[in-house]
Amino acid sequence: MGSLVSAGTACSSRFVDSVHVILPLCPFPPVGWWRAALSDGALLDAREHYQKRSFRNRMVLMTSNGVQTLTVPVERRGGVPRAQDEVALALGADRGKLWRAVITAYGSAPFFEEMAPDLESLFLSGPDTLGSWNRKSLEWSSGWMGIPVPEEVTTASQGLVDHEANLMAWSDSEAGITRWPNIWDDRGLDIPHHRLSCLDVLLHCGPEARGRVNPLPPNGSPRRG
Repeated sequence: MGSLVSAGTACSSRFVDSVHVILPLCPFPPVGWWRAALSDGALLDAREHYQKRSFRNRMVLMTSNGVQTLTVPVERRGGVPRAQDEVALALGADRGKLWRAVITAYGSAPFFEEMAPDLESLFLSGPDTLGSWNRKSLEWSSGWMGIPVPEEVTTASQGLVDHEANLMAWSDSEAGITRWPNIWDDRGLDIPHHRLSCLDVLLHCGPEARGRVNPLPPNGSPRRG
């Protein structure tokens, strides 16, 4: 029986033959997520249940007023646990509001004009389920970063990996992350580069964003670059 590992947390597993880093499915995750994705044998957990008020439909951006958490709007359908592929996204005005928030935050970023057409299409008329939308966000980010999205686990890992704790650990750690110039630098704000959605580094650095990511070694701890 192998072991399942995410950010250094070991769990018993029937479907993994060796030690892996297991990543959660979420929209435009921070640099720490992509650093972990470079680990040997990293896998994507796309079968766990969606949880309200969690990172699974939220991303952290920088604005003139400081850090802001944006929510990818989903339809409310009771409290029954469902996989992300069964969670429908809200349509219309809610999507437009989310896209306008991105424009307000990063409209003057160096690569915004180049990236805006693809992003606008995703935000306004992308897939209609949270799972598909999150995958599209990873696919788009992967194309710019040159970091492959890990293969998905083939069996539900519900309860085996504490994704909430692991993502918080990656987001709280600056180890190995090279800070990048930011349009909000002149506001005297404390910019938590390690916590921000990868949209921040991509819109500021374009294809050079890959250089801001450092892989995790087999023990699950960030390499210091």
